[in-house]
Amino acid sequence: MAKLSKDMMEGFVFKKNIHDDRVVMGPAYGEDAAVVKIGDEYLVVHSDPISGAVENIGSLSVHIAANDIAVSGASPRWMLPTLQFPSKYKRSKIKGVFEDIYETVMDLDINIIGGHSETVDALDQPLLTSCMMGVTKKPVFTKGANPGDKIVQIHEAGLEGTWILASDFEKELKERGVHEEMIKKALTLQEEISVVNSALSIKEKVSSMHDPTEGGIIQGLYEMAQASENKFVIDSEPMVMQTTVDICEALRIEPFKLISSGCLLATVPKNHELDEGKVIGKVEKGAPMVNFMGEDIEEVLEDELFKARRFLNHE
Repeated sequence: MAKLSKDMMEGFVFKKNIHDDRVVMGPAYGEDAAVVKIGDEYLVVHSDPISGAVENIGSLSVHIAANDIAVSGASPRWMLPTLQFPSKYKRSKIKGVFEDIYETVMDLDINIIGGHSETVDALDQPLLTSCMMGVTKKPVFTKGANPGDKIVQIHEAGLEGTWILASDFEKELKERGVHEEMIKKALTLQEEISVVNSALSIKEKVSSMHDPTEGGIIQGLYEMAQASENKFVIDSEPMVMQTTVDICEALRIEPFKLISSGCLLATVPKNHELDEGKVIGKVEKGAPMVNFMGEDIEEVLEDELFKARRFLNHE
């Protein structure tokens, strides 16, 4: 599985006209949500599938979509999930997914207001797609970064990917020498996937925010640079847990290209300071690109999570 490239999406979606003046943000590379002006407020809408995980997918489906609403400056409020299950999936497992979803939305004060569910013969594992909505007086866009801004990372890279790999491949990781204590730590990271509180607490101090998902923080930074049409220079090592490093080494993958919900990227004007996070670089004038620790990087189309699955399945 891999993302469609920026060039491909520009031809299919990004450059198509929208015939409604109320739409202030439609499909655009790197943007986390659509934004529609409704009266004196803005409706923020996002949809996202969970395709790389097997365990705990109900909770993930809520957190991933809610994060994208929050980094756009809105509180997530309403959700419409689409749940597709393999035809032979056990009733008890389906029930568990629903219970997981409802427990998570209650924690985040989100209401489920509709959706769809079905069984599909062609599926080998569940596919959950969540549409999430919220409102705000002032939206935040990925494209908002300006030259001179600081680039700030809040929370460690690869949290979601670390949790998924430990949840789905605990036995295989132990066989490859990952210490049991590291795996236990990884299995607790479900509680750290949400960035809703962090994003909403800093939204008045930032010029842009982004939720790095597939492709990890490297792809997240690339999307921010492309959206803002500025150069992003990362000159300080991003934060990453030793647990993530150990698991990635065991599976021969790169932690900074591993799906990273739970991490929040923001650009902050010089005259503002955040109470949390680490400054890892700066925004400069120049062609939209990312220089990551001295190396110019390219678009990451395939997340390391899928590489890890292939590595384990072909051994």
